[in-house]
Amino acid sequence: MSLNASLNIAVQSLLADTGALQATNNNIANANTVGYSRQTVTPQEAAPYTDGQGNGVVLEGYQSIRSEILQRQIEQQTQEQSSADAQQANLQQIQTVFTTSTEDIGTQMSALFSSISNLSTDPTNSSLRQSVLTSGENLVAAFHTASNALATQQAGLNTQVTQDVSDINSLARQIAALNPQLTALKQSGQDGGTLQDQQDQLLLSLSKLTNISVTQTENGETLTTGNGTALVVGGESFALQTTTNSDGVQQVTDPAGTNITSAISGGDLGGTLQVCHQTIPELLTSLDTLANQFGTAMNAAQAEGYDQNGAMGGNLFTLPAGVAGSAADINMATTDVSTIAASSDGSSGSNGNLANLTAVQTTKLATGATPTDTYANMVYQVGSLTANATAESTATAASLVQLNDQRNSLSGVSIDEESTNLIRYQQAYEAAARVVTTISNLFDVTMSMGTNAAS
Repeated sequence: MSLNASLNIAVQSLLADTGALQATNNNIANANTVGYSRQTVTPQEAAPYTDGQGNGVVLEGYQSIRSEILQRQIEQQTQEQSSADAQQANLQQIQTVFTTSTEDIGTQMSALFSSISNLSTDPTNSSLRQSVLTSGENLVAAFHTASNALATQQAGLNTQVTQDVSDINSLARQIAALNPQLTALKQSGQDGGTLQDQQDQLLLSLSKLTNISVTQTENGETLTTGNGTALVVGGESFALQTTTNSDGVQQVTDPAGTNITSAISGGDLGGTLQVCHQTIPELLTSLDTLANQFGTAMNAAQAEGYDQNGAMGGNLFTLPAGVAGSAADINMATTDVSTIAASSDGSSGSNGNLANLTAVQTTKLATGATPTDTYANMVYQVGSLTANATAESTATAASLVQLNDQRNSLSGVSIDEESTNLIRYQQAYEAAARVVTTISNLFDVTMSMGTNAAS
């Protein structure tokens, strides 16, 4: 082999080892960078000279180690966990409204019936009569508090829906901007490297917000929502919108104006919509139904007796015309202690009708359960939903840990491995450098010999 060929091989080896050292140093530098995929070099045997002798090595390029399947699984689990986390956080807030305390509906309802029972011992006692009205006012306040708390939380969730949609649109624009750059790199045979890592992290951020489907195409990654609405196609992104429906709840629409709210189930947006559109409305309906049926039953019991003036009992509670809004609008119909219809025959000392009022506590409402049991069922429902969301969050978190461990074992940087590579490539570089030096010296000797011979 000629000296020129040997020198060429050594120089190409230096270049290849330099590239390998750069990749190794970059891996070590990014060992703690979130989402970084380690890079490896792809050396290739060079084409031989015309004389058939070898031509050493060339560095074809760099390759990031990643698994698209694993990436999609992580995105899917991220969507599920974020949805569960959003539900859990919001349900825990709702749970405080229905937690047993001195001011919750169940406690105040029991206090009302207890005050009615106390009045039966002395139906003409003004203090005991006032206690009944005060207990009624406390129960009304408990209904108002629960209804207002749910309405306030729903308003907050509406704001969160708007924010999530804005963040989704922003991420979609960033992902679309990377698609043409990645496509150009791949078409030229280069590895996406850092840009692909950036896009993967953006996709994870998007998965935390909503459920998406990712398809790899020749123009980059195409993203669609749960119902197939396009978010990103090539270098173009399509913005979602929010609109407010007749009951004040935010809806999500695609660029064409189609309502896609029901198709959004994953991510923070999906969990928020679940609580905002289903859980809270169902609880408000149950609360309104309880307030309306309870107030109606108490008014009916009042009407069966006589007050201290000898008149037929009037309403204890005022209610709206329909069931909707009853919890927010129920109020005491009287502040006059003499209007409590304790008597069953019109006599001032009679307490016969108080049994009818007390019986409301153990009589089934139109819903099929007693007032106390109806409220207890609501408390159980909230507790059950919270427990389910917590269990889902825990399960998906454990699954994500396993998937990320798999990703780290494949794509993550091992300092020990990279340190070994660093030594190996340094030694190869030094060996190639010695070859270059040796050949250079041989050239010098050869040139000196030729000069001496001429002399």
